[in-house]
Amino acid sequence: MSVLSLMLATAAFVLLGLATDAHHRRRFGACPDARRRRKLRTGGWLALVASTVPAILARGWIFGPILYVGAIMAGAGIAFLTLNFIPARTDPRPSRPSVKGP
Repeated sequence: MSVLSLMLATAAFVLLGLATDAHHRRRFGACPDARRRRKLRTGGWLALVASTVPAILARGWIFGPILYVGAIMAGAGIAFLTLNFIPARTDPRPSRPSVKGP
């Protein structure tokens, strides 16, 4: 159950990160439109709230919230590393035309 809480928290922060222009452009090559941004944010917040349930079921009402806080901290760290250090599929820089010499 605690692994499920960590996976949900990680997915939540990845979704919230992809709702930003920079990360979305880096991964998909374009900024998200308003509707997609809203869906990503909603999914992120729902996954973050849903990650409380497995943590409380795993450790009870005393230590469950502590597990939840640990899961969201670890999930935020994993999402940060994933979004910033794993190479993107698309190159975020515009391609320059090649200039051929004489």
